[in-house]
Amino acid sequence: MAIVSISEAARLAGRSRKTIQRYVSDGRISLSQRDAGRSGIDTSELVRVFGELSHPAPALSHASVSQPDAPNVPSDVVALLATLQAENAVLKAQVEAQNANLADLRQSLRLLEHVPAKRRWWWTKK
Repeated sequence: MAIVSISEAARLAGRSRKTIQRYVSDGRISLSQRDAGRSGIDTSELVRVFGELSHPAPALSHASVSQPDAPNVPSDVVALLATLQAENAVLKAQVEAQNANLADLRQSLRLLEHVPAKRRWWWTKK
């Protein structure tokens, strides 16, 4: 049978990942070597411990899923949407500019607040 990761084993067994890890540490489930030396759990071990495994539902392909037709939207709503999207883009650009300006001002403020190290008197040693 196939060797799967702990996460995949948890999904197939319908248990949490932590439960599978606890079963492995207790010795109730043994690990097998997968490709490239990584460890995993053989599905026959899962069947032995948990019984019949739940099989995932097959994924639907894009061809089998039909897209609904575009709804009839009035042209004034489409025009309003385009206007709002353009305004949104302008506002995003303004926010970017303000953030850049704010970063420059913060850097300038840090430079103004810079306090040089206190100079020692000439007779004191380092």
